[in-house]
Amino acid sequence: MHLTHLNYGLWILTTALEVLACSLAYRRGLYRSLPFFTAYLTLMVAATGFLWFVYRAFGFGSWIAYDAGWITHAILLAARGLAVGELCLRLLRSYPGIWALAWRILLAVSFLFLLHAGVESASQPYWLGTFVLALDRDLELAATGVLIALLLIGRYYTLQMDLLERRIAAGLCVMSVIIVVTNALLFQAAVAHPSSWLGYHAWLAHAQIWWNSAQAVASACVLSVWAVALWTPIPAKRAVPVLLPASTYRELSPAINFRLRAMNARLTELLKS
Repeated sequence: MHLTHLNYGLWILTTALEVLACSLAYRRGLYRSLPFFTAYLTLMVAATGFLWFVYRAFGFGSWIAYDAGWITHAILLAARGLAVGELCLRLLRSYPGIWALAWRILLAVSFLFLLHAGVESASQPYWLGTFVLALDRDLELAATGVLIALLLIGRYYTLQMDLLERRIAAGLCVMSVIIVVTNALLFQAAVAHPSSWLGYHAWLAHAQIWWNSAQAVASACVLSVWAVALWTPIPAKRAVPVLLPASTYRELSPAINFRLRAMNARLTELLKS
């Protein structure tokens, strides 16, 4: 199995954009404010170079290339998850109580998705590929929800989030949506495919061509947005918002609790109807 001219063209384009975005991130000193996102960009460049070497040395359809592709994909998945968590921390770090609840929820959800992916892929003919696909699908779906909530909460509550952070969050969200859709289609097709080892491997190598192409197009678009955002100097560090005294929150809490109880009663009525 060989890559098509379209695959090579998209690979060259995304590689150039990865190098550009990564170079601009280091030039602008983004590693000081968003180290995990900068590490994610760095790993994207490193993974592309590593896979290029593996494909040239062993061939795109080889077992070594197959394993290398899924392992690097899993590493990038973990790095992207840390970048999403970093954006949440950047927005909520001035509110330690909310952040303490948020990171525990994110950690619990990630563990449940990890367990679900392991169970769902245990009976498949090649466990590594289907495991990474299932985990990628689930975690990216969660990341999509988190990023959309992050953008909406920041806008609704006027939490300070600069243009670069919004573009990074929006880019990660778009990438997650594309990954969820393509992974869901590929995973369902993989589960339904006959479980012959040789036939499965040959089929999946063909399926990866369109899968890689779809994700490469999404990556190219997102990397272009990030490169444009990083082309201008990063704004100065914003001031930490000043919170109201604790006595003020104690005075407001009865009214807030009343509104929460009213909303809960309304939701209960809606569910019963």
